[in-house]
Amino acid sequence: MEKERKTMNHPVESNDAAPLRFRGKIDFQSHYLPPAYLEFLRAHYTCSPDGYPTPDYWTPDWQRDKMDLLGIAYAHLELSSPNVFLPQADDCLRLARKINDQGAAIVAENPTRFGLIATLPLPWAEASAEEARRALDELKADGVGLTTNHHGVYLGDPRLDPVMRELDDRGAMAIVHPTAPPVSVPGACEGLSLPAFEYFVETTRAFTNMVLEDTFVKFPNIRWVMPHAGAFVSVLADRFESFAFMLRFADPDRRVDYMDAMSHVYYDLAGFSEPKQLADLLRNVPDTHLLYGSDTPYTPIEAVLGQARALEGTDKLTEEQKRMAFTGNALAVNPKLAGIPALARAASEPAGNVAVKRDGRWHVRLLRDLFPRRHVAVRVPVPPHEAAPKIAGAVRDAAAARLAPDPCDDPALTARYDVRLNSPVGVIAIPVIVSYDDMTRTSFHGKAKVMGIVASYRDGMRDGTRHSFDIRVRLPFGPLTVHLNADVSEPDGSVAGTAVAPHRRPMPFTGRRR
Repeated sequence: MEKERKTMNHPVESNDAAPLRFRGKIDFQSHYLPPAYLEFLRAHYTCSPDGYPTPDYWTPDWQRDKMDLLGIAYAHLELSSPNVFLPQADDCLRLARKINDQGAAIVAENPTRFGLIATLPLPWAEASAEEARRALDELKADGVGLTTNHHGVYLGDPRLDPVMRELDDRGAMAIVHPTAPPVSVPGACEGLSLPAFEYFVETTRAFTNMVLEDTFVKFPNIRWVMPHAGAFVSVLADRFESFAFMLRFADPDRRVDYMDAMSHVYYDLAGFSEPKQLADLLRNVPDTHLLYGSDTPYTPIEAVLGQARALEGTDKLTEEQKRMAFTGNALAVNPKLAGIPALARAASEPAGNVAVKRDGRWHVRLLRDLFPRRHVAVRVPVPPHEAAPKIAGAVRDAAAARLAPDPCDDPALTARYDVRLNSPVGVIAIPVIVSYDDMTRTSFHGKAKVMGIVASYRDGMRDGTRHSFDIRVRLPFGPLTVHLNADVSEPDGSVAGTAVAPHRRPMPFTGRRR
């Protein structure tokens, strides 16, 4: 029954047609890349910062389009890692001002959709306090963005007290984002991009350091937003509390209260907080401190859609709690949003009904403004007596993982190609098997292995040297369909073409027959 409930939470089979019910989401982890920031990255980083490609295709139009897709009504625009750092305080201040001015100009054109999260020239505390005053008072920024450490100076460091005092005096919102640690362990986790692991360690380290330095006690008026459901903070809480007794015993003036600090801050649910992190977080913090975060454009849009569907369908939150996490709680963190009528309505209105059960099937009504003339229907979970066919299907899928030609295929009409696809997350190697249906070689079927998962395809059509077909594969973050147009050279077996996935620019690929 538990598996059946989880399946019903996601009555959608296509990643390009996600009927999201909550249309007033307020996004607390939405990154932007203004021209000055891109210039800085290109000048100071010879490869992908933090081992992850920079999405330099970002534009305000791209952001609005994805916000409409995800049901996001308002996005707080902040820089991601590595943020800005220059060794001279004046140079760093000038860069931060230029970025903030460009961000303010973007917001001025979309004041009911975007809010500026200002960049500060940290770790230069006095310069950062000066820019915080300018950004909050003159540019009317919604808040400031801070990384877990700034060139090795962590947020709890007393050297940052001048800027913290400035933020506290204004009751400012401060959104935290992880970044690279100042040191790494040689030989450990090499080749793994930092967002996969180090970001969680960094978030936990920064929060713990702030607890140790009593940052939340010294500056109680700052409205903190921690990323990624607090990373490992919920897991560490009980263990840390047992050690905190010893710290308080040695120095009675220290607060060092981990649980109290956890209940003081807010948490965005960006990343894969469902199915596991959300439950742990709710054991330690009030549901009024949950916020939505998309992590666009760094997270692939298919994964963002999948996580939004998971949060909308989770049974760990009631419908009221979901509405508050997506919209209502944000009004306490950023009170100015209550003055935007659409957001005030979204905080009080129930989610729209996009799925109805009829004749034993779920019929999904897609929102007309996003997906006109499109209809999707999927079956309800199978009852127990129909489980055997599904098990048989799983066995067939496991066998297909070998990526071998089917025994019934004519070896003379079967070929294997090794393809390299230039995707937004780097080059992906995809082995492809093509089996022509007959000697006319006008139609074909086959298999492809995408990111370790095998998908079969049919209905491939050939016109001259042009081959066109779709690959449908169920990846961990949801189903994906990729349309490929390939030109195959018969003499040398070379392949060149483009692949098109929903919400992506066409991606070129090349290959060669084995």
